[in-house]
Amino acid sequence: NLAQLKDIQQTFGSLLSQLPSKTEVADLLTDITQTGLSNGLEFDFFKPKEEKPREFYAELPIELKVRGQYHEFGRFMSSIASLPRIVTVQDFTIKKADDHSSNNKSKTDELILEANANTYRYLDENELDELKKKKRGKK
Repeated sequence: NLAQLKDIQQTFGSLLSQLPSKTEVADLLTDITQTGLSNGLEFDFFKPKEEKPREFYAELPIELKVRGQYHEFGRFMSSIASLPRIVTVQDFTIKKADDHSSNNKSKTDELILEANANTYRYLDENELDELKKKKRGKK
C-alpha cells in the first residue's frame, strides 16, 4: 500500500497547491479584481472580511459589488472558476442598476451584481499551533 500512500500524498499536495499561503493572498485578491476589470466590470466595492480559521486552512470571505452587463457577469464567474486558486461565489443577487447611480449614462441595461465570495489559504505551522492552543484553552 506504499503506492496508495504515495498517490494520496501527491493528490493532497496538488490540492494544497490550490490554497495560497498568507503572503500570496494579496496577489489572489488582485487577480480577482483584474479578472473583473478585464471582463468589462466596474467595481463599486471589494471588501475582504476577517479570516475564519478552520482545521488546517483559513476561509477569507469577500464582499463585492460590481456593475456591468449580464454576459460580463457570466464571463467573470467563468474566469474566477478558471483561476489556479480556489474561489467560490455564493449568495449573489443581480438587479437593474439605478439610472442615476451609473457613471456611464449610455449603459441603460446596466446591472449590479452583489455577491459573497470565499477564497481559502493554508495555515502555516505556527498558525496551526496557535489554533490548537486556542482549542485546548476552550475545553
